[in-house]
Amino acid sequence: MAEVAIDEKLRDMAEHRGLKLVKSRRRKPGLGDYGKFGLTDAAGKPLLGIGAKGLEASAQDIEAYLRASAASTWKTSAESSPVRSASKARPSGGNDGDDQDLKSAIRPRLKHSSREQQEPPSRGQSKGRNKAEDPKGRDKTGARQAASVRSASRPSARRSPPAPVPEKKLFIRAAKTADAEALVPLVRQLSGVRLDELGVARNLKAALKARAGMAVAELGELVGCCAWAVIPTIQHGLVGRLTLLLVAEAHRRKGIATALVDEAVTSLRKKGCTRLEAMSDIEVRNAHNFFRTLNFEQTSYRFVRSIDAE
Repeated sequence: MAEVAIDEKLRDMAEHRGLKLVKSRRRKPGLGDYGKFGLTDAAGKPLLGIGAKGLEASAQDIEAYLRASAASTWKTSAESSPVRSASKARPSGGNDGDDQDLKSAIRPRLKHSSREQQEPPSRGQSKGRNKAEDPKGRDKTGARQAASVRSASRPSARRSPPAPVPEKKLFIRAAKTADAEALVPLVRQLSGVRLDELGVARNLKAALKARAGMAVAELGELVGCCAWAVIPTIQHGLVGRLTLLLVAEAHRRKGIATALVDEAVTSLRKKGCTRLEAMSDIEVRNAHNFFRTLNFEQTSYRFVRSIDAE
């Protein structure tokens, strides 16, 4: 069972990076390349552990190669996007008024009032009062009430079927600063992101001011978001870039991400973009494969570094 788990883990890691895992077909220990592995690219070109006499790499060799390859070529993070770059620490002294405006724009949290619980009189107290009224100690009033309760509690012969629960419909709309609280658990799915409600609101306001766009998906509650920006380039003209695409784990594989991308494409097309590129976070499982299913092609590597404040 442990060997099967290792095989599945390596196969998932390889597929996540567009590669294929090859495993020895030998079933007898000590014979040939028993227990060895190899890696090829999507076209079948050997990359690691495939020699003239068979497979040569161990499971540890394959895992180390995949992790090193991911770290050196796909070092991505939404912190470098136009939406997230504004979350860097800013010098104090110039933005207090803006933060106050954002706090007032954010949807206020509901205060749950405590419900007063009224305890019904105990059985002993009720019986005591009835016995005091009846010299012989008979509880006539209690008997009549008990009979009434038993009659009301009997199930009716014909019960109407329960009303069907209406299905929740997916709704895509433009994001607003009041969505900051609901966006916090979504953006915290990304590695290294610890924004609070005010930080999300501040970044969203800066992005919208810079003519970027953002849409959210609602399914009874906010379950996904997609942000984009227009990048003017010399070689391609106006390029639309998806800077953020997130869906809550409990609502994935329901077409929500595809609907959000369609909304971004519609907006970017109106702004004159004829090319669309996406930033795929390496920490989000199956993110790369999702973009491949939408006919995205990997055309370049993305390199990131932090810029220290002056």
